[in-house]
Amino acid sequence: MKSLEKNKRRDLNPFGLSLSTGRTVYRQVAAAASLALMTLLPAAPVHAQQVPVKTYAQELVDRTVAQHPDLRAVVMHVTPPKSATNVIIASSIGRIGKPADANDMEVMTTGRTRVSMDPGNKRIEVDLALRDVGGEIVGVLALVWRYPVGGNHAEFERSANVIRDAMAKRILNVATLMDPYPYEPLATTRTRAQTLVDEALLRHPEVTVLALRGRTRPANELVLLGSTFGRHGKKADGDDMKVLESAAPTTGVYSNGRRFGVDLALHDRAGAAIGTMNVGYAYKNGEDTKPLLAQAVALREEIQGRIAASPGTLDELDP
Repeated sequence: MKSLEKNKRRDLNPFGLSLSTGRTVYRQVAAAASLALMTLLPAAPVHAQQVPVKTYAQELVDRTVAQHPDLRAVVMHVTPPKSATNVIIASSIGRIGKPADANDMEVMTTGRTRVSMDPGNKRIEVDLALRDVGGEIVGVLALVWRYPVGGNHAEFERSANVIRDAMAKRILNVATLMDPYPYEPLATTRTRAQTLVDEALLRHPEVTVLALRGRTRPANELVLLGSTFGRHGKKADGDDMKVLESAAPTTGVYSNGRRFGVDLALHDRAGAAIGTMNVGYAYKNGEDTKPLLAQAVALREEIQGRIAASPGTLDELDP
């Protein structure tokens, strides 16, 4: 994103939008953003093609705007898979598809945060490296605030880091940012399984990735029902089905050696397999994985206890 120096009119925000119409424009932008990215997304079923879906990246931007109403702009620059160009893929102010400029690319390649002001010192922009859950740089996150008289640059930079780090916990990799949201148009993102995931994260900040799969009604298919990275409704593959049928955990190292993952079957009180759980923890090469595996098994027991304590299924709506 270019520096804010070019904005001179007092009644315009750093991106040339009238402040009095900002909220209306934002609503229009959300719809336009979805349409602009449709050519990059997998085709939806025929019965759902009439309703455009948005990307997971746009969902993360929308959540950030809702959680931080003081922000004037949130923009995400990423190089989509199979593309050589870094562009805006999600935003609260539009410009979807706009290529990154030299300042954006410098932040991405160096990882150094860039802070700039508009000519009248009315607004501050913080551009910082956007990372995934494993710590890999996947793009640039630009955040803009109104700058108060006597403001402190360091305070805004700290706030930007908090927002970026919270977003990183919900980014599995670049590919998931370009996923449609929800992954399957008819899937709900507010299941009981999602509630269990969100509650578990609050109790266990050491968890970096968590996903629960269960049977859906009436198809009885095993799909992803709750996660830290979207993809709600994604059908289980052959490896997922093996986890469901296995009594032993499946382990592996992911994210270029930065995450230790464990897949386990979930059971009901009678011992019948009702789904699967995938959990990840930060990992360093050569680290003893036994304690991490023990944590995963303990978390599985905890979640199974919560499932047993309340009647119902993992796919039911839990607003």
